[in-house]
Amino acid sequence: MTKLTKVYLIVMAILIALTLVVAVWHSHEVTAAETAVNYAGHAGKGNGGVASSYANLTATNANNLRFFLLLCGSITAAAGIWGLVEYIILPLINLSRIGAITQVTYHEALYQPFTLIVFAMCIAAIVITAFVPFNTFGEDTKMYRDVAMSFVLMFILIIMVFATAKVIDEEIENRTMLTLMSKPVARWQVIIGKYLGIACLMFVTMAICTIAVAACAWIRYFSDQRIDLSVASYAGQQALYWANDMAIIALIPAFVLQFMELATLAAISTAIATRYSLALNMTVIVVLYIGANLTRFAPLLHLGEPWQALVDGGSYFLPYLTNFDINQALIYRPISMPGHYQGPDAPTIGQVVGYVSMAAAYGLMYIGAALSIAVALFRNRELT
Repeated sequence: MTKLTKVYLIVMAILIALTLVVAVWHSHEVTAAETAVNYAGHAGKGNGGVASSYANLTATNANNLRFFLLLCGSITAAAGIWGLVEYIILPLINLSRIGAITQVTYHEALYQPFTLIVFAMCIAAIVITAFVPFNTFGEDTKMYRDVAMSFVLMFILIIMVFATAKVIDEEIENRTMLTLMSKPVARWQVIIGKYLGIACLMFVTMAICTIAVAACAWIRYFSDQRIDLSVASYAGQQALYWANDMAIIALIPAFVLQFMELATLAAISTAIATRYSLALNMTVIVVLYIGANLTRFAPLLHLGEPWQALVDGGSYFLPYLTNFDINQALIYRPISMPGHYQGPDAPTIGQVVGYVSMAAAYGLMYIGAALSIAVALFRNRELT
């Protein structure tokens, strides 16, 4: 066990213990606040003011602890995601040649200054936007979740393209790829290992950014719904709390689909990086991203033959990125949970899991095709 691993385990133990302590403390304060509110409602005329003041103070302490608990939990979750990849996934796959290339690629791409700067900018955009009013008459929190998840997609897309060019095209141009190819590895193993390293990079950065989105959205909800929370009964408040929790849980399938979307584009970017530079890679990916999102409108163009047939045929070769965008169902609608029915338009857990599985399967097939092309392009690439 290395010194860095020991430090990480100690820090994680402290974070977990702190989170548990704050959780117990918060639960105690919530119980005390509910008791104080009940006592204030039944207090006599002389003690009513004192009891109400104590109830307000206890409720304020509970709210402050709620935010502190969320901060501790978010930091713990983010550290856990990084540790999961760093100390469990990568060491396990490092036993193979592809795994060794994956680990080196992940570390090389993650600790690039450009990656860290863009990642920090993404976190900053998520946090700053949490304080921006959208003036949507009660829909600010939903709008924020949509905008914040779009930030995650946009910034991680930039990280992905630059990292792909760094670990493939730049190594070919600098002839450092010759050092790797001098070892007993096949060219297809290099491509797969490089791609998996980029995928691990995207997973870690996207997961941490999504945790930041969930934390900020959860906190913002109490500000946006403060009037409803103040006038609602106890049962009504519990319903509002439940709706907030379900909205945060809905970010999990949204994260999975966005990751598959970027993983699909990363496979295409890997194929491009085997032959062309960063500038062309970025240009093609941006144009492809726009065009792939517009393929949903291809049948509506009515261009006439043979142009309509050409457009329809061309759209089948582009990744159908619309499959990975179900924000309307996950962010702007509640999820129907057993015992918590929330309307006829609310998707059930089974529907969400089924759709995410089908979209992920489509993404994996497209990734396989794109990586096959990447392997074919790299097989005949001159490295000298």
